[in-house]
Parts: sequence; C-alpha cells; structure tokens
Amino acid sequence: MMKKLLKTAVVGATVAAATFALSQPALANSFTKNVGDGTVSYSDADDRFCAQAFNTEGPRWVRVKLVPISRSGPSPTITDYNNSYGHSGSTCTSLATAYEDTHYRADITTYWGERGTTVSRGSVYFYS
Repeated sequence: MMKKLLKTAVVGATVAAATFALSQPALANSFTKNVGDGTVSYSDADDRFCAQAFNTEGPRWVRVKLVPISRSGPSPTITDYNNSYGHSGSTCTSLATAYEDTHYRADITTYWGERGTTVSRGSVYFYS
C-alpha cells in the first residue's frame, strides 16, 4: 500500500513539474533585471521595454540596443541617464508594432562616472 502511494506521489509530482516547465515561456516574457548600474525591464502586457540608471553615487547611464532575432521588427537603441544628468525616471520604448512573440536580444552597456568607463553587461533574450 505504501509503495503504491509513493509511486502515485512521484508520478503526480513529475506531471506537475512538467506542466510548470512547459508553461514557463509565457510567464518569462515580462522581466526586470539588475545590470550593475541600473535595471532593464520588459512588460509584455504593455509592449514596453525600459532602462533605468540608478540615481546614486554620481553620473550613470544604461544603454540598450534591441535586436529582433526571429523576424523583422523595430530595433531601437535607448539610453537612460540618471538624476546627475537631470533625468530621474526611466526611458522606455514601445514594441507594440513588433509581431507577437518576436524573439529579441537586448544588448546592454552601462556607464558609471566614478569608474569612468563603459561596461558591456551582455545580452538578455525575451519574446515581445
């Protein structure tokens, strides 16, 4: 009896894990990521990609080049400057004209005045 219950529990857990794993891509469209000198984010519901430089410790900026991978679409470059430059909010761009589920690569570069250099923060991949 105990062996049968354990087997049923293992099968149930496996099915639940597989269902969760398969549903993840839809949940992964919206995100926020810390990129060292600020954050980048994408809101799938609003089709908006945003960058925000941290408003601490001197001048900072975050630059993002959006590159459509799976099909043609908008490919803007946005730069957000922090409050040292007189701008304390985020800078956003719309991807509303992109085809649904277009695969994008966001190439990220940041700058911090105290460091005095730009840093490549790599890329983030997402679907619009």
